Amino acid sequence: MSAVTPTDPPATTRVPVGFTLNFALFGAPLAWSLQLVFGYALSAHACFPVDVPLVTPVWGSLWWILLGIDFAAVSIAAAALLTAFGCRAAWRAAVPRNAGERRNRFLAHWSVPISALFSIAVVFTIVMLFIEPVCNY
Repeated sequence: MSAVTPTDPPATTRVPVGFTLNFALFGAPLAWSLQLVFGYALSAHACFPVDVPLVTPVWGSLWWILLGIDFAAVSIAAAALLTAFGCRAAWRAAVPRNAGERRNRFLAHWSVPISALFSIAVVFTIVMLFIEPVCNY
């Protein structure tokens, strides 16, 4: 086994790229978008099936279905936010050597505020489920 000499290049650190960095950047916005699309589509169909708005939804368990969609969205957004914190910490210690690494470092730093803001949007959408009735016309 050879000893490390001062002329050896420094060990490179592993920094997140690819799926991890993309999930950190786009996971929370995608969770919020899917939460809105599926929640709106299901509640619109259950509360306004043909041409007359209903006071109670067609499905009695609509509130629980919407709550399940919301909890799935908040778990994806929280996972994206935690991944963003990890990406930012890893890239903060790294020294970028080329344009691609500088771009990845920039994306890692911006993934934290983006994921945080969209995680807050997911939580606000969940709050509306408790404030407003499901079928409100």
